[in-house]
Amino acid sequence: MGGHRRRRSSRAPIGSPELVSRLILTEANLDAAPPPTAGSSIIASYQEDDFAHGGHARVLEAVGPQWAATTRLTDPRALHRSAVGLCRGSDPVMRTLLEGLTVERVYLQGGLGGELEGRESLEAAGVRVTTVRGAGHNVMLDRPDAFAAAVAGRG
Repeated sequence: MGGHRRRRSSRAPIGSPELVSRLILTEANLDAAPPPTAGSSIIASYQEDDFAHGGHARVLEAVGPQWAATTRLTDPRALHRSAVGLCRGSDPVMRTLLEGLTVERVYLQGGLGGELEGRESLEAAGVRVTTVRGAGHNVMLDRPDAFAAAVAGRG
């Protein structure tokens, strides 16, 4: 998930725009209260202790082998706290921050997740939204070729 780290690094252009010339977000939570089917929403629906003592294992069983492989070594409490933070969102929300940046911005989404809510407003603000067909949440694992091309600016 990496939400906390991603949230902090994606705010770098705001406080230090000279450090960032291009920003790429992949399957990022742009709004508070993501859909109940989002991984962060599912994890955050547990109380922390319940997630740490059984919920983590249940989620890993339900998400499939690839997502589980990337998440199984994560400390359950850290994962839960990250999910809660992603669901709470930032103030202003990440979507507003992303739309207001002046650096080149790319939002990558896996095509298996459905249509990106608010895609039109992102594109109107100059964010290039790229849907990677045949990829789910882990775009870089599901379609590494398409992910690499998109990151290199060829997708």
